[in-house]
Amino acid sequence: MSFEQAPPPSVPIRFFLTAPLFLLLAGLLLLVDGEAVMASRWTPAALALTHLMTAGFMLQVMLGALFQLMPVAAGANLWRPRVLALPVHLLSAIGAVMLVAAFHHQIAWAYQLAVVAIGCSVLAFVPAGMLALWRTPGTSHSLIALRIALLAFFFTVFAGATMALARAGLIDTWWLRFSSSHVALGLAGWGCVLVAAVGYLVVPMFQLTPAYPRWFARSFAPLMALAIGLGMVVSHPTAWLPLIGLVALFAGVTLDRQQRRRRAKLDATFRFWRFAMGCVLLACVGAVLMIFNIGGNTLPFAVGVLAILGGFVSVISGMLYKIVPFILWLYLQPRVRGVPPMTRMLNEHWVLWHWRVHVVMIGAALLATVWWPAVYLAGSLMVVSAALLGGQLLRVVSRARTALRLAQPS
Repeated sequence: MSFEQAPPPSVPIRFFLTAPLFLLLAGLLLLVDGEAVMASRWTPAALALTHLMTAGFMLQVMLGALFQLMPVAAGANLWRPRVLALPVHLLSAIGAVMLVAAFHHQIAWAYQLAVVAIGCSVLAFVPAGMLALWRTPGTSHSLIALRIALLAFFFTVFAGATMALARAGLIDTWWLRFSSSHVALGLAGWGCVLVAAVGYLVVPMFQLTPAYPRWFARSFAPLMALAIGLGMVVSHPTAWLPLIGLVALFAGVTLDRQQRRRRAKLDATFRFWRFAMGCVLLACVGAVLMIFNIGGNTLPFAVGVLAILGGFVSVISGMLYKIVPFILWLYLQPRVRGVPPMTRMLNEHWVLWHWRVHVVMIGAALLATVWWPAVYLAGSLMVVSAALLGGQLLRVVSRARTALRLAQPS
């Protein structure tokens, strides 16, 4: 990896620090509108909550990770990342807020503003990212996965924009039938493939595991693209089974890598990743049952909790606790004498408490699928989880700034 090509820390960090705010808003929404959220996955409150997690929390972290990962891991240097990051960050965050407001209050003009803001963010980032990735001569597994993930991101936003405009009454409601494709492109094509691209690098590096098998890393992203295409083209629900199987395979291989780790100590990142992969496997089992109409109306809620909260939010939290200290530690190395170790930049005690709160939160959210009042416990714990995550990230940034200030001559 080419760490010397990393962008200034302010580029990815702004995305990472924004993400917990969306998690906080999601918790508050559960506290305010929990009964409506649990009434149906298609209620305005439920759709607002889903997009606080996906278009808000997840998107912020994933964009920040791409700004950092593309030049360092793939040698794909973005054009003037400091200049590009500002509009991408602001527009994506504003667009996510507008989209959530549109879903929750059914406001036509908010849908339109969300499409414009997120669309402009995508049109600023995706062409620059694709140009950088396609100009890179390498053929690494992460590079291929990044290309596929970025394409899936573009089509995810395109499908979402058409459905938002249909809800706003500007185009025919026929476009709303693409909801399954939108979910598959977003969670599997964009989300899971990007997590795999990052995992190929950070799991062996930070968790001291063996590398992912070459056969798996080489074929996973292309097969995911083919499986998504199959599900979109073939109208029968069973066409999504290969995609579910591939996602389960990724979780299984990751758990196998972790089982073979060379470090005995169980740190928070390892705990978050292992818990996430377990949740993903359970979500895949639930998704298969859904395809065969087994499990009733509560199962889709449980699958959503396991996939988004249990899978993505867990993985992202674990990654942030390693990536943010590492980025700032690398930046301080040539500038400050006696840089504090990465582990001292975090308060490990509170990080461990965050993991515990997060696990109980997932349990409460699953309980809420069969006994809806538990949603208030889940919402309260989500607020605490967001505060713990955001507080630790701010602690790391504060310590880095202090070290840099003390190193400068007065």
